[in-house]
Parts: sequence; C-alpha cells; structure tokens
Amino acid sequence: MKSVLMLMALMLVVLQAPSLAATSLQEYRTDADQSYLEGDFKKAHKIYTKLAKFGDHYAQNRVAQMYAAGEGKNADLTKAYAWSVLAAEIGEPELINHSNALLQQTGDKQQAHKRAEKLKKKYGEQALRTKAIRKAVRNSYKRSGACTGTRLACAQG
Repeated sequence: MKSVLMLMALMLVVLQAPSLAATSLQEYRTDADQSYLEGDFKKAHKIYTKLAKFGDHYAQNRVAQMYAAGEGKNADLTKAYAWSVLAAEIGEPELINHSNALLQQTGDKQQAHKRAEKLKKKYGEQALRTKAIRKAVRNSYKRSGACTGTRLACAQG
C-alpha cells in the first residue's frame, strides 16, 4: 500500500512539474527572443543554452542556429549539429532535415556524432526524464521521512 501511494505521489510530481515551470520557461524564452532581436547575441545565446539544457526543443534549435551562424559564439558546425540532434528528438521533419543538413556541412562527421551523443547523454529527452524521476523519488523520500538529510541516511527504494 505504501509503495502504491509513493508511486502515485511520484507520478503527480512528475506530471505537474512541466506545467509549473512552463510560465517561467516562456518568460526566459521571451527574454532570449527579445535579446536576439535587439542584436545582443551573447545574452540570447546564454539564455537559449540554459533553456536547451532543460530540454526546450525550441531553444535547442536556436542554439544550433546560432552556432551555425556564429551568433553569440564563434561559428562551430559540430556544436550546431549536436544541438540540432537534440532539437530533432521531437520528430519534426523540418528539424530533422536541418540537423541532417548541418551534418553534411561539418568537416568531421565522426566528431559531430560523438558530440551529439555526449549531449544526448546529458540533455536528451531520456536523460532528462531519468533525472526528473530520480529527483522526484528523492523528494518523496524526504517528504515521507525516509531521508534524514544526508544522502547516506536516505533509503533507496
């Protein structure tokens, strides 16, 4: 019974987290878009990169485009391709085609694939989902009293 309640609480946390964060993510995206339009590419790149690391596919695509164009950072087609792979994870044909085009433009395709895999392991959909579940489980343990404040004294269900 306790594990069923724990699972229900976990699902509630995981399902509500995106809606709670959506407003602030939209505010950051608007700020990045405004900075980009004003020509402050460094600021826009910094904000888009932060959003991209949270799994925002729009921001991942913008980071890829900015690396490709050398806006905010030096042009780097390998990095552009790697971020475009993450953006294309949603399966949108336009993003997939853009990613494939960037790969064709890179000088070292093998290095581009390696960089993309490294980013996917850190910021890909599966990696972020796993991270969110682990965090939700830890938080549920803390709320239930199974954790005493140190990682050593936290039950690992």
